[in-house]
Amino acid sequence: MKQRKKVYSALIVGGSALVASFFVMQTIFAANLTSQVTVGTATPTLSGLSVNGGTAITLNPNTTTNISINATVSDANGCSEITAGTTTVLLYRSGVTSSTCLGAANSLNCYIATAFTASSTCAGGTQNTTTTFAVQYFAQGTDASSSFSGQGWLTTVIFRTPDNTTGTSDSASVTMNSLVAINVTTSSINFGTITANTNTGSTNQQTVVANVGNTSSSLQLAAQGTLVSGVNSISTSSQHYATSTFTYGGAEQVLSGSNTIVPGFLIAAPTSTINVSSSVYWGLAVPNATPTGTYTGTNAFTALWHA
Repeated sequence: MKQRKKVYSALIVGGSALVASFFVMQTIFAANLTSQVTVGTATPTLSGLSVNGGTAITLNPNTTTNISINATVSDANGCSEITAGTTTVLLYRSGVTSSTCLGAANSLNCYIATAFTASSTCAGGTQNTTTTFAVQYFAQGTDASSSFSGQGWLTTVIFRTPDNTTGTSDSASVTMNSLVAINVTTSSINFGTITANTNTGSTNQQTVVANVGNTSSSLQLAAQGTLVSGVNSISTSSQHYATSTFTYGGAEQVLSGSNTIVPGFLIAAPTSTINVSSSVYWGLAVPNATPTGTYTGTNAFTALWHA
């Protein structure tokens, strides 16, 4: 821009001063500078990781149990990096390690998810997330009675931004409780028609018992209700059982009214949804002078933890 500047001059002539003034034009130049910055990619961070709310896991027999993983994803570049990113969520037994789990999932000790569910609105580059795993009933326990005592189940969450910048974090571990459970897949023990003062001989009724927990299991049997028909009954001790077929009156076991461990009965822990089972075989004697009728009772099958 241009600016006027006033300048004064003075001349003394014969004792008198002569003053004159005039203007000089000055020019001042202004400059516009371009500003520039490149915003780099921030590394995403993960916090608040937890498995099952930080409490021990108790499985349900013969089905899956939903286990939740919570995590907070943050990215200083904003929510767009989170919504456009990808994730891997692992749930595994600590002895397996995250690197092994990443290689191959299995229902015994390693579960993998490739997405999470937002549990809050993303704001300020922070998103709360939940991932739910359907964990099988035979997932390996880590409590004091298990084969993996001292270990636990934990999560590793890996988050990648669109330009493949990665953040990862592990949670604290929780205990997976041992589950001792059986399922008697036979609906009833039906001895059919037996004449009084006779027995079933070598004809046995079979009951199939499946392991639907995550430990090896033995078995206890008891008569919860003896065979009755109206006011008449057949004694509990008339029912015999064994883990293999038998002829009545041999070396088989006699049923009683209190829990009794079945000798030789052991079901290994399952490793998949394919049933692992064993059988108990039954025979019955109908005492002399037993009135005719249909007799019904209840036998209780109880799983027993086995190392």
